[in-house]
Amino acid sequence: MPLSEPGLKTGLSTWRWFGLAAMLLALLLVGLGRAPLFDVDEGAFSEATREILSSADWGHTTLHGADRFDKPIGVYWLQAASASVFGLNEWAVRLPSALATWLASLALGAFVAGRLGARAGALAAVIHATSFGSWAMAHAATADALLGLWLVLSALDLWRYLEHDDRQALRRLGAWVGLGLLVKGPVAVLIPLAALLLSCLAARQWRPLRQAVLDWRTWLWLLVLSVPWYAYALWRHGQAFIDGFILKHNVERFSAPMEGHSGGWVYFVIVAPLLWMPWSPLLLAWKGRLTLLWRDSLTRHALIWAAFVLIFFSLSGTKLPHYGLYAAPGIVVLLAAASQHARFWSWCLCAASLLIWHAVLVVLPVVLMQGPDRFVPEALRHQIAGTPAEISGWLILSLWMVLMVGLTVLWRGRRRWLGGSTVLSAMALLHALVLTLVVWPWWANTLQGPVKTLGLLARDWPGRIVQNGGNWPSFAFYRQQPAPYADPQPGDTVLLPKADLARHPDWQVLATERGMALAKRPGAEKGP
Repeated sequence: MPLSEPGLKTGLSTWRWFGLAAMLLALLLVGLGRAPLFDVDEGAFSEATREILSSADWGHTTLHGADRFDKPIGVYWLQAASASVFGLNEWAVRLPSALATWLASLALGAFVAGRLGARAGALAAVIHATSFGSWAMAHAATADALLGLWLVLSALDLWRYLEHDDRQALRRLGAWVGLGLLVKGPVAVLIPLAALLLSCLAARQWRPLRQAVLDWRTWLWLLVLSVPWYAYALWRHGQAFIDGFILKHNVERFSAPMEGHSGGWVYFVIVAPLLWMPWSPLLLAWKGRLTLLWRDSLTRHALIWAAFVLIFFSLSGTKLPHYGLYAAPGIVVLLAAASQHARFWSWCLCAASLLIWHAVLVVLPVVLMQGPDRFVPEALRHQIAGTPAEISGWLILSLWMVLMVGLTVLWRGRRRWLGGSTVLSAMALLHALVLTLVVWPWWANTLQGPVKTLGLLARDWPGRIVQNGGNWPSFAFYRQQPAPYADPQPGDTVLLPKADLARHPDWQVLATERGMALAKRPGAEKGP
């Protein structure tokens, strides 16, 4: 009997599905605005969105007034729409990412439930929402969670097409790819196309590939959704768009390390298991079952998708952890399918890894606060030492650990209503909640709190403020005015690390905050 039987498995009941959806939505929205924006990525995306709203030019993005070609326009449209409704704040610019992760989790849950049963489907949704990597992207005002949604939907409809020759699924695939192009770029085409090619090669059937390439309705959806903005950008910027977006941020990003983001061949061997903590150990349940994994069409497609993503980005010159998350459709399906074979020791290993992972994330801030001189780079010591300890947060963590011990004891009793997937799901949900409400805000306030404080303080200050000695685009977001990185001119106010003030003894210090400072360079201020 095959592992997956499309159409024969019972999905979640309506009320259970509604309850699961509400629970995951609450998990992803609670505390979404609790942490300041992280630089550089969150700050740059959010400031570019603010400049769209300020200029009322929704066709192009700028950062500190200069053209920004890093990403297509889609993510900025969604962030700007959210900020127009909910105000220009952290919660609003992160909302599209949180909703994208939520929708991707539900899509994966529904797909898996129809093939592996209701329990596996619910587990797939929880896995995607609580895995460390996807949880982090859900709380980041960047394009990656949105691309993740379109890739999840692309993978699911690609597999439906391959399983049943479903032309409607193929045409939806064209729409998802078009939307991915509008959010991130060519990678939205590359991954599904490569997965289709490799799946046909594995099955030795070329008809699905030929049909997909020749289906004009699929191409119509893709082109209608993506080409208008690309054509407009090319018309408006010409060669600058080609050089900035196509060559620099796609071709050069693959061919060579960008901004110091490099890594060896084993980069994703190390990073990928961390991205899907605490669920990664479940993959060990496939030990001794590799023939079954490859024989079943669903797990074969999932393996091909995941393997291609991880191998392709291992070949890339630029390596960032979130690139591994594009393998999510394949990894989540493999984890959910593995849960059906997992024995008691597999669940114990997952629970133990979760507790260790959680302990590391919780204890690390305590260690840093207790010994900043020993464990923290000099540039960050003032920020670490001045961060207030959230005692209530540590009490919550202690309570959480006691609760986990209690659940583990109940689980060890092997009561029929408390299976391994239920207990680990509860642990993972509570773990994600503690990360959101305690650990993540601590890191954000430690590293970014000074930038936010100074940005809000300088909101009404006249004159130009520039950055020097670092790149903190979130400062401009909080000040609500551009603050470019530039050499300070006479009369400029400068945002810089406090340690750099020693090189400028004649500058007037206007404000300091835990390792950061605002200072004014002497001289007459130049006109515009």
